[in-house]
Amino acid sequence: MHRAGIVGLGKIAAMYEKPGSPYPYCHAGGILQSEKVELTAVAEMSDQATANFRGIWGREFPDLRYYASSIDMLHLEQLDIASICVRGPHHFKVFMEAVQAGVRSIFLEKPPSCSLSEMDNMLHTAKQKHIPITVSYSRHWHPSLIKMQELVQAGLVGKVHTVVSYSGGAVLSYASHATDMICQFAGAGSSAYSVKATGSVPNTDVPQGYEPEPRLDRMVIEFDNGVTGLQIGQHGEHGEFYCQVFGSEGSIKAGMYTEPVFFNKKGEVQELSAYQMPEQASVFLKAYDQISDYLAGGSLPHCTNEAFVTVHEIGFAAIESIHSGQAIRLPNERRHRKIFANS
Repeated sequence: MHRAGIVGLGKIAAMYEKPGSPYPYCHAGGILQSEKVELTAVAEMSDQATANFRGIWGREFPDLRYYASSIDMLHLEQLDIASICVRGPHHFKVFMEAVQAGVRSIFLEKPPSCSLSEMDNMLHTAKQKHIPITVSYSRHWHPSLIKMQELVQAGLVGKVHTVVSYSGGAVLSYASHATDMICQFAGAGSSAYSVKATGSVPNTDVPQGYEPEPRLDRMVIEFDNGVTGLQIGQHGEHGEFYCQVFGSEGSIKAGMYTEPVFFNKKGEVQELSAYQMPEQASVFLKAYDQISDYLAGGSLPHCTNEAFVTVHEIGFAAIESIHSGQAIRLPNERRHRKIFANS
């Protein structure tokens, strides 16, 4: 069993679900279901948050050790996996603490950083220590989305030319899930090279040195393999957090909260049962098992290193485009713009 510790006991760490949920959408629930990872410690500054966690999850983790300081937990527990679930502006500090403590892998909540320069620093530091960074763009571990991605890559809809995703909202903290789905289906090895976005910048107070996080209305992403990605907010047939993939021989719909659908070239619905569609499972269970498999000598988990970098680069390019009104070429030249991304 690999030893995991969670820093921050907010919603995504533990409060979106309760024990007994069949597909828990939270870190604690995924670890609880895993036969490869054990939760050995948690760190949280808020006494109330710690008490809430104990009340809900304490019986499930009777031997868990509780810390009020992340640095104490990281240095005392000899963790294999550090799960960083604090708010975005604190990611960089806790991340550096984890690297210095000698953890073997880092599972970082999104958005991974509040600036691209922070991300560059994190990647450089982790590479020196041979520590992989996996970011929780959670659609990467949804069983039906993974299966549909595999089928599209195998030619189910022919040559892909357009991927449309639906979800607006805060660019880095919310809409990034839909951006990630576009990248998943754009094609293996493809690289985004241009981003044009529209949106709005809220008139909100943020700490000195930060800018408010813009809200995305729509975005166009151009990839070097000829695929165009379109993100058009929450105006789809199924609301948000799903995508449509259009190819030369058909199309699909896929998402975390919608059943996958395959259409042939004539627009007729085709049966997917012949493709051995997987059963539902917690995305966090899948993620933690992949990280454990890597630590045991397997391949890198999904959404690790370069995979999450692409999504984050696109997000910051969208922010630059919202401010400038221009298409932004990747990689971004402006890497020190600091956004109060507070997911």
